[in-house]
This record gives sequence, C-alpha cells and structure tokens, in this order.
Amino acid sequence: MEREGYVTVKDGRIWYKRIGQNKTTAPLIIIHGGPGLPHNYLEPLEKISQERDVIFYDQLGCGKSDRLNDNSLYNVDRYTNELEQIIDQFTLDKYYILGQSWGAALAASLALQQPHGLKGLILSNSYLSTPIWMADAKRLISKLPANFQKTIFEFKNGEHYNHDQFRTATKKYYDDFIQRFEPTPQSLKDSWAGMNHAIYDFMWGRQEFSLTGNLEKFDLTDRLHEISVPVLLICGRYDESSPEANIIFQTLFKNARLKIFENSAHFPFYNETSSFMEIVSDFLIKTDNL
Repeated sequence: MEREGYVTVKDGRIWYKRIGQNKTTAPLIIIHGGPGLPHNYLEPLEKISQERDVIFYDQLGCGKSDRLNDNSLYNVDRYTNELEQIIDQFTLDKYYILGQSWGAALAASLALQQPHGLKGLILSNSYLSTPIWMADAKRLISKLPANFQKTIFEFKNGEHYNHDQFRTATKKYYDDFIQRFEPTPQSLKDSWAGMNHAIYDFMWGRQEFSLTGNLEKFDLTDRLHEISVPVLLICGRYDESSPEANIIFQTLFKNARLKIFENSAHFPFYNETSSFMEIVSDFLIKTDNL
C-alpha cells in the first residue's frame, strides 16, 4: 500500500510518501542527502516495506516540497526541527531513522535530543563532521591521477567551475568516490532533476570537495557519545564518507556497528543492493527484539 501527500510544518508544506501497511513493526523514516537532493535516488530502499512501513519525504526547498527563497531557513537546526514536526504529525510511538549522507547529520542531530520512540539509527555514507569530511576529500583527491589533482588544486577555490579541465577532473572525482557505476539509474536522474542547487550552494558550496557554505563549522563528533540507541554505520570502500572516517565514528557512539561495502562508493544500495538490504533488515529485526 502506498500513500503520499503533504504535511504542514512551520515554514511550509513537506511532501511525503509512506509505503506499507505493517502495524506490528516500527516504521523506518528515510532522510535524503544533499543538502537539496530529493528522495528519489533512495527508491531502492522501498524493498524494506515488505517488512515494515517506509516513510520518504523531501526536505523543504527541494523535490515536491515547497520551494522557498529565504536562505535563513537553510540550516541544520531548522531541518532537524522539520524532521521532528513530521514525526509528531505521523504520531509515531516507535520508529527508526535512516539518514543517508547529509541526511545522517539530521538523523544524528535529532537523536541527540533523545526523542521519544526512536529505536535505532542507520547512518549510511555519513556526513557527521565537516573537518573529517574535508580531510577525506583531500585524501581522495590525492588518489586521482596527477593531472586531475593539479587541475582541482588550481581551480577549486576560483571562479572557474565551468572550465573544461575542471569539469573533467571533477567528473573523475565523482565517478570514483560517489557514483562508481554506469549507467545512471532513472531514480538518481530524477533526484538530480529535482535538486535545488541554491540550497546546496548556500549550505555547502559548488563541489563536494570545496566548502564555502554555512556548514563550515558543523561537527557532531564531540557529542556522538550522547546517543544511546543502537546505530548501524554503513559506507563503501571507495566512499567519500571513507571507511577511515566511519571507523572513527564507530568508536564515538556507545553502541554502533559498522558495515563496509567492498564494491561501492557513496551509493551502496545501487552497487550491492541485496547485501545492503540484508544488512539493514538484520539490524532492524535484531533491534526490534531489544
């Protein structure tokens, strides 16, 4: 069973889709990345609805949700509060959250508030710390061929984003450490088409490895120990959210396990779909019984 519609939060309408009709297990709320990249690319996770309800939504400003021009609304606190309001309107007495990439920042930020009903977190390809993310980016750039490294170094902080050499080097970074598969699935194409680049530019910058936005000082590492619910960390071997970073994150949580997908980058639910679903399902079922 699939239902979609809108919930009204403080600053606008949020589009959602709820799949499933299982009243015996806690539903899974899925938070997309970006910022500004709508939910479509996460559609492979609809398979989880065979076991429990799955709730997708588009964050304010992108996808099918209201688009606003007030940049002051594009910040971590407001997006976390948006998630809290959505949960309240669904009147969920128990639930899980899966946050992917930037979505992991919102999932963890909400968990730090110790909300009633949260049973566990799945943090996939996590962004939890700008300093760690940027250190990863620097290390990953160093793995590119020397000519691409040189081009990125020369152009990334300038106004040459449309220069052919820079675009080619950037594509190499994205191909190796973000997508790492061909062809591009339609659901991912749909997300790119629905992306609000103004949000991404304002909060992050023009490229994954070049930060100029208001997330410059975002870092949850000194507070992750406050999260007491079980946590499943997921990343790909070639992920821009690196295994090295996720090993650090694992040590900071009270109760976390880590799964590294050996043939994946930032989207293991495309590269290794069956294994991804098995790991997530196993975590949810075991946590159900705690």
